[in-house]
Amino acid sequence: MLRRIALLVALTWFTAAGASAQDAEKTADDRAASFQAVTGGTQEDVAGGPLMLLAYAAVWVVVFGYVFRINRLQRGVEANVERLERSIAGAGAGARHGSST
Repeated sequence: MLRRIALLVALTWFTAAGASAQDAEKTADDRAASFQAVTGGTQEDVAGGPLMLLAYAAVWVVVFGYVFRINRLQRGVEANVERLERSIAGAGAGARHGSST
């Protein structure tokens, strides 16, 4: 396994080194001659406004869902605490009655 990782790293390094050496051999004139200008403008397929509104709506839905879940969990914890308090109070009252008889 370690040999495979070392081989992969070595191959990646040698490939990157070869590509950078080829780029260094090119002159500025070679790169300028291979440039091709784009004719005409490009149009957006989807406008940015609706995407931004959708993103904000998704974030707010997640925030409200999180707050709702935390609120529900808090109610459950409060109900358990009240149940335990009643149980402790009942056990304490039963222990006092049992010790006096």
